[in-house]
Amino acid sequence: MPGWRPARSFKNSARHVHHRAGVQIGALRSQSRPHHPRGNTVAVAPTLRSVQALYGKLEREAYRAFHHRKVVHKADHFYNFCVTAHSMRDYYIECVSATASETSSFHRMWSQEPLIAAVADIANSAKHFMLRDSTRHPRSPRLKGVRRSRSGVFDVYQTSDGELLTNVESRPDLVVTLLDGSRYELYSFVFRVLEYWRLFLRTRGIKVRRQSLSQLSGA
Repeated sequence: MPGWRPARSFKNSARHVHHRAGVQIGALRSQSRPHHPRGNTVAVAPTLRSVQALYGKLEREAYRAFHHRKVVHKADHFYNFCVTAHSMRDYYIECVSATASETSSFHRMWSQEPLIAAVADIANSAKHFMLRDSTRHPRSPRLKGVRRSRSGVFDVYQTSDGELLTNVESRPDLVVTLLDGSRYELYSFVFRVLEYWRLFLRTRGIKVRRQSLSQLSGA
């Protein structure tokens, strides 16, 4: 999986071929530099006290969604991934103490990113059941939908003699279709979202640490 620095372990169990398009992260920068909220944090989760920590959770949700073999559990993890990804906005805004004007500018920028907008609608539909506009009227989602699918996973093994063996297995998958007709299998979708936020944070001087396989998988 070229280019995905933190989630090295995804390729330990499967290899996927995908087209990696450019990720637009915008040029908007907050003038505030601290990476942790000022004063007493209101976060009640002891392991989620920074935007970096939330990004780590986002990676772990992606790992669980990708690797689970049952479609219902895969969908559960996918929705959790989207809720966490949508929360990255609030965590970043709080961690840099963005002003009201900066916050509005960030939200306008994020609403123009098709993948990030899709994440928001998937997350909010999972949390609230119905999507509504600012006047509380029902509105249409900014994507065509998420549906079940199946895809082939290639497992690669190496024998004690150095011989490489491959096994192809059909597994449940999810496909996200955006308004412009672009289709993303679950792996490609979570990869692009993770890449967006990793680059977004990096360009603003916030580095995220690489996680080990045991930390990603919980094994």
